[in-house]
Amino acid sequence: MAGAERPIGPRAATALLLVEGYCALAVEMIALRALVPVAGQSVAVTGLVVTAFLAALALGYRAGGGFEGDAREKVARNLAGAAAWSALWLSRPGVVLAFEATGALAPLAQVAVYAVLGVGPVAYLLAQAVVLLVASAGPETAPGKAGAAFAASTLGNVAGGLATALVVMQHVGVAGAVALVAGLLVAAAVAAWERPGWRLWAAGVVVAVTSAANLAVERSTYVLTTAHADYAIEADADGARSLRVNGQNASREDGAGTGHPYIEWIEDRVYANAALQGRPARVLVIGAGGFTFGRGRPREAAELVFVDVDPRLASVADAFLAPARRRGRYAAMDGRAYLLRHREAFDAIVLDAYADRTATPAHLLTREFFALARSRLGEDGTLYVNLIAAPEPDRLSTRADRTLRSVFAACWTEELGEASRWRNRVYSCTRDALDGDAAIYEDSSKTADMDGGLDWGRD
Repeated sequence: MAGAERPIGPRAATALLLVEGYCALAVEMIALRALVPVAGQSVAVTGLVVTAFLAALALGYRAGGGFEGDAREKVARNLAGAAAWSALWLSRPGVVLAFEATGALAPLAQVAVYAVLGVGPVAYLLAQAVVLLVASAGPETAPGKAGAAFAASTLGNVAGGLATALVVMQHVGVAGAVALVAGLLVAAAVAAWERPGWRLWAAGVVVAVTSAANLAVERSTYVLTTAHADYAIEADADGARSLRVNGQNASREDGAGTGHPYIEWIEDRVYANAALQGRPARVLVIGAGGFTFGRGRPREAAELVFVDVDPRLASVADAFLAPARRRGRYAAMDGRAYLLRHREAFDAIVLDAYADRTATPAHLLTREFFALARSRLGEDGTLYVNLIAAPEPDRLSTRADRTLRSVFAACWTEELGEASRWRNRVYSCTRDALDGDAAIYEDSSKTADMDGGLDWGRD
């Protein structure tokens, strides 16, 4: 092939493959994180992005295998193109533009379009580069060259996955992660390109301008962005402040401890039961928000444990509540994982976790989770669930209701919020001896009279 006239040395090829591998997986992970505020976290969203990415990789590998031009220049162009494309479509303005342009489509269709057109081209360009670098990868035999090349790329994947999720997005933010990936790809293109032309400079300008704008938007809009969420503190018209997490109004703070109506409704019952029992209520809050549960209530009336996935949420809450201080203790882990690892009994468990504006994480809406939560309730303990639902019944709210009642026999609901928009449907489910009873009355079984008689006798 023509590229063999100006080969890339084995060490340089290995370095380029490591950078390519790092950036490839980082792009995939950043894309999934960038979709959280607009599409939430779900198996469907992850599946669409991963599938589009892998399909683009396959097409890129095939195209790279059939390329017969200057391999070195092609590798450099692909790296520069991937840098510019990722800087644009992984940025917050890029994601917003993509979803506004496809607003007429169903939500999952929007995700699919974004995955194919926003993420797929990067995977395609990088896959081509991998194949073109095989010829420069060390050993003389064809299998040895391929093995060395794909091993280096995969090691880069490993580094990209670990560093992006655990370090970069968590401590530098999403915009910083995008800027790092695009910058690495530009640097790799410069290293590969013997005679940089206008395409490289154009890609560099796109990366610089887009990354700067993306960083400016993130810094001006949010107090913190991590691998888990975007956090913003906003002033309300009535002088209170709201903590918004991935666009959702997670907590309210007015200085007097008055929270959202649904939180006040739950607190009224939790603290009233504590007063009747004559001891502090043991309360677990899954979905910590701004740590406002219990604000404005007697501190000694409840022992609070807050659970949320983000280890940096505590610092956000401190800024949100200042000059007040957080109550209770905080465990930075998934709520289901906490219940599996801790067997302490609670008087109340409050489920108020959201991945985006309206979506409770799917693994916290299953029968198995509700059964696990019930097992961690003390005698007569209560599970409170905040479900954001439309005024009219839909598939999710109907099935969530059915699932919850399959575990708890005694559930009461309270509808709070404006009837014309999304509202809070709060469930109060108390542990009872009849929990899990699935028996129904049929013509073939005359048990209703006996059950009724037993009830009368018990009274």
